[in-house]
Formats: sequence, structure tokens, C-alpha cells
Amino acid sequence: MKKSELILFDKIITHSNDVIEIVLSSIENGNDLLLTYFNQHCFNVYWEDKNYKKNINDNFTVYLDGYGLYFVLKYIFYKKSEKFNASEINSEILKYLITSKKKVIIIGGRFTDEIINTNALKVEHYFNGYEDTENIDQMIEIIKSLKTKIIIIGMGVPLQEKIAFELSKRINGLQIICVGNFLEFYFGTIKRAPKFLHNSGFEWVFRLLTEPRRLWKRYLIGIPVFIFRVLIMKFRH
Repeated sequence: MKKSELILFDKIITHSNDVIEIVLSSIENGNDLLLTYFNQHCFNVYWEDKNYKKNINDNFTVYLDGYGLYFVLKYIFYKKSEKFNASEINSEILKYLITSKKKVIIIGGRFTDEIINTNALKVEHYFNGYEDTENIDQMIEIIKSLKTKIIIIGMGVPLQEKIAFELSKRINGLQIICVGNFLEFYFGTIKRAPKFLHNSGFEWVFRLLTEPRRLWKRYLIGIPVFIFRVLIMKFRH
């Protein structure tokens, strides 16, 4: 087994309470934080993209997301793991931010001002995930001018992690949380699967049916490839 693979599976957080504790502690104490999730799709990107692999291994706090990684950690690496997903974690984090009235910066998506300004979350500044992120130097200057240190990035893997690391290098004391497409669920622009599917291992079927053009390759090809690669890892192990 490759050393880089062992680094990831040794460091990945397997229980939801531990993730929440790290986030809340970092925010309350003003500690630097780079947090992201890791699921079946992330695994395939990690396998193929050396820059993403190095970034995850060297810089990020990582937690498991979804049934695929739960299965791998429990039955391949024999690690005690809780079955949970990133959306549950992100929901808890946002509840905390809302109740504690913390200001946040959001990066990602293409949401209207009405959507951003009419939710309970206190958004200090919003950068859409397309035009506003093309000039990262300008984005960094705007963030530096604000006192807000909590940044939520929802842009998909591996771009969100690349931007998150760049921000962390150039601005001290940030708590950066990568959330993928959770913002779409949160703001209601994309419908999420019914709750009974969330940790069943079949939420991907609902997502495929609702977004077939965007997700067919990720699931219909990505899942068999993921299984094959896990078997390779098992053989190495």
C-alpha cells in the first residue's frame, strides 16, 4: 500500500461529534482550520490528482462522508466508524453559526442577493463560485479588509480545497469549511434526497435521477471504479 494512502486513512475523522468539536473549538479560540469531507468521489479524485492528494494529506482536517467511505474504513481498514454524511455535519455547523450569531463569508454557487440576504445565516460577504473567484488576489484583499474569519466554500472537489489552501496561506486565523454542493441544498436551489436515504448507501440514486447529465459519470462509472480501487488497496494491505 502506498504511503500516501496510509496517511489519509490514518488521519480521517470517523465520528461526527469529533468533527463538530474541532470546528467549534477552532472558531471559539480563533485557531486556523482547513476542513473538508472525503467520500467515494473524493477518493477517485485523490487517486488520480497528485496535487489534490498532497493538499489533503499535508494541509487538511478530513472526515468521512457517506456510506462508501464508512464501508471502506470499517471493513477494509477495520476502524471503528460512525455512519454519517457531510450534509449532517454542515447542518450542525450552520445551526451553531446562526444561534451564536457569527458572521461568515460564503464562496461558491451563483445565488441571488435575495437568497443570500433572506436566510438566518449572517453573511458578511458573498463571492459567487464563477466570476468572483477568477481573480483570487482581489478576493483575498476583500477578505483581508473584513474582520470575518469564518469562510464556507462550496465549489466541489478539488477546486474548493485549492482555493481554501491559497486563502489559508495568505491570511492568518481563518476557519475554512469546504462543503461541496451543500449550499445548493441549504438555499433550496437543489432538492436533497428524503431523509431515509441519507445514510442508506442509496442517496446517490436520487441524486442521479435529479441531475443525470451532471452526475451520471460520477456514479455509473465512478462507483465501479471506486470499488475496483478499493480492492487494489485491499490486495496491497
